[in-house]
Amino acid sequence: MGICERIALPKWGLSGLFLIGNIGACMYSGSSLALDWRITPNLSAREVFSDNLMLSQGNKKSGFVSEIDPGLSLYGSSPWSSFNLNYRLQGLYNAGGRDAVDINHQLNMNSLYQAIRNKLFIETSSSISQQNISNAFVSTDNISGNGSRIESKTFSISPYWTPSFGQYANGLFKVGYNKSSFDNSNGSTVSPLLSSNLNLISDSETYTRQARLTSGSAFNRVSWGLNYSSQQQNRVSGQDVRFEQYQGDTRYYINRKFNVFGQAGYSNNDYQTLSNSINNGFFYTFGAQWSPSRWYSLEAGYGNNKHVTMQFNPSANLNSNVTYRDKSVGLNTGSSWDASFNYLFKQAAIGFNYSQETTTLQQLLTQQGFFLRDSSGNFTQVANTQDLFTQGFLSLDSSGNLIKGPNYNNSQLVFNPFDLVDDVIIRKRGNLTFSYQTGKSSYNASMFNERRTYGKRTGEDLSYGVSGGWQWQYEPRLSFYLQPSWMHTEGSLSSNTRYDVALGVSRSVPINLGRPLLMNTGLELRHINLMSDSAQFGGYVENRATANFNVRF
Repeated sequence: MGICERIALPKWGLSGLFLIGNIGACMYSGSSLALDWRITPNLSAREVFSDNLMLSQGNKKSGFVSEIDPGLSLYGSSPWSSFNLNYRLQGLYNAGGRDAVDINHQLNMNSLYQAIRNKLFIETSSSISQQNISNAFVSTDNISGNGSRIESKTFSISPYWTPSFGQYANGLFKVGYNKSSFDNSNGSTVSPLLSSNLNLISDSETYTRQARLTSGSAFNRVSWGLNYSSQQQNRVSGQDVRFEQYQGDTRYYINRKFNVFGQAGYSNNDYQTLSNSINNGFFYTFGAQWSPSRWYSLEAGYGNNKHVTMQFNPSANLNSNVTYRDKSVGLNTGSSWDASFNYLFKQAAIGFNYSQETTTLQQLLTQQGFFLRDSSGNFTQVANTQDLFTQGFLSLDSSGNLIKGPNYNNSQLVFNPFDLVDDVIIRKRGNLTFSYQTGKSSYNASMFNERRTYGKRTGEDLSYGVSGGWQWQYEPRLSFYLQPSWMHTEGSLSSNTRYDVALGVSRSVPINLGRPLLMNTGLELRHINLMSDSAQFGGYVENRATANFNVRF
């Protein structure tokens, strides 16, 4: 009850009101549709000693930081609905060496409610997290550093309808609303050197519309589709952003191995750029696809938007897809690639992904907000969905289902190396991951490279790095881990290189105080070294010792 009292409803605004309403709706559905609820309170505590609490090169200050985090997990499911909420109230004393108490709300919620079964759905999500203002400070645990963070809050709701018109057509009609807001008054003092960056990202409201109609089973040799999508992002400051596209496509199957297709549409995008290089207008593509078997296919299309796609899936353990595009109209014009490769061995897995997208930071923050538990049972936030695979937290089995990765139970920091900017971003990211399990040991390694160019800024941001991990399960409830990582970032404000090494031990202890409980304890030593060529930020070295405690009720 104390946790709920600390969550200030007026601070959440619309998202808080809808969250309570959504819980009530799900509980009502549970009474009539057997919604199964699982409520898991949890409590974690950490005592951290750091020899450089301010992350300063010349003004080091050592000391202890105390952390107490009450939390709550709420999960409900039924054949019609699902609801998943993770909340943590992070309480810190002496964070950054400021001899003060800081309170941070951290939330991840998503739900799906079927108002009319298999026809009308309502999808919602909400998150509260702390984000970096600048890439000069890449740690997001709120413990060290003199400010350099703001609080990000997102909320979205999307009702959609999936009608079926007999054997002739199937449809999807969806509207959505998303609100993103940023607040630096969450208890952390913002450094004066960084205060100008607060104006780089704006509160925004985003409205989305989607309509899709596809051919039904009545069409044998011919398939067709009509699509419309629109995203209007209205910002409190700065220019608004609009992504809009109309498209129709058709495909004729000559035989089981060969088909021809055509697609055409109109792109209508609007956002601010330095060179006014938005390419709107009519686009078209005509081509063919060859599929000699269900394991292989090759598709090529020609027009003012061209592409070549090859799928190579010779077994259940290997799947791959490579697409090359050369577009003259729409988003991501010019040459671009998308690729994926995943192979599962008996005891190992390797994966590669590369993609390019045009997006905004508000959209990226809406997609993030995962909570994972580290080796001591504490919640760890992850910067975005892809990082779950990059860092080895999640992977795919042979059927493409999501499963826990080899690093799921490890305590590893996830980096957020880019500035917060109120701009349209062209994001190119590649990831290579490897994992291996043998006996009592598990190993993982990952490499990534990401480039970001912007509509209103010259130059680009670049980040690349490698990380690895080894976990040794000495006993069923006792494990040791070693985690090194290295990363280099080049941005408009600074260029820096960081490496860190974590060495730790964790132990779980089952206890029974009237009901089964699981308690986790852990000790960790970590060395962090950031080297920067910026006179404004400089570099720093920090050594930490952390004692963890966590219990789930």
